[in-house]
Amino acid sequence: MNYFEVRVKFNRKNREQIESLLFLNGVTNILEEGSEFITYFESSAGWKTEELKSNLLSVLSLSPDDFIVAELEEKNWNQEWEKTIEPVHISDKIIVYPSWKSDEVKTEPGKVLIEINPKMSFGTGHNETTQLMLEMIAKNITGTEKKMLDYGCGTAVLSIACAKLGVSEAIAIDNDPDAIENANEYVTVNNVAEIVQVRFSNIQSLDESGFDIICANIIRSVIVDTFDLIHAKLNSGGKLLLSGILHQEWGPIVSLLMKNYYSPVVINSKAEWLGIYARKK
Repeated sequence: MNYFEVRVKFNRKNREQIESLLFLNGVTNILEEGSEFITYFESSAGWKTEELKSNLLSVLSLSPDDFIVAELEEKNWNQEWEKTIEPVHISDKIIVYPSWKSDEVKTEPGKVLIEINPKMSFGTGHNETTQLMLEMIAKNITGTEKKMLDYGCGTAVLSIACAKLGVSEAIAIDNDPDAIENANEYVTVNNVAEIVQVRFSNIQSLDESGFDIICANIIRSVIVDTFDLIHAKLNSGGKLLLSGILHQEWGPIVSLLMKNYYSPVVINSKAEWLGIYARKK
């Protein structure tokens, strides 16, 4: 039985929308190669390719050339997909890996190991902003911190990393039900359920404050809009780690940090994204 390979081209502006629409149309195994998303269908489900094409073209301003279908010989495409997912090594300290690579990474002693399988929720370790956050965590979290907030947690990979580095308590919040489901799964898989609380919430509804660390890997506009709450919930001397910020968007964030006497303010870069680490005075 042959298979259909579907390739959907994306750019920086429509990447997240296309990925979301693929998930909404039942596509769960998505490869990312350059500027294309790739998925596969059995030939018996070939009709789905036309339905998917119609759905995407009706919602997005894509041309037919942005949606490419090819019929291929039979393979175990799930196995092929798994082969492309490699462990992510962070600062020679943290490894984020899928479950099928567990035997490989367990040969590396002394590393913080975090098991996350690529699914619907953000935060598998393969995105530049997640890598920036994990690099800042690896460099700046000492394990003496008591309380951490993971704002827009996705898979809760940042909470898990902090818990494994010695943070006593973490609260991971998100307003996406799929993220909450995945976060609960991986908090359990990584044996930190006694440390990390996962909550379906936004920061406006969160009663707790007095955090020693706040991590927010979300978009720049949300950081700016909720900065007063972030600032109020962070202890004096607390550590603030931010990403989801494009190169050209750093100005408003840094202005807020300087206005509120954060020091030092350290800006890190990966591809088109920035990560910002700052301490509250």
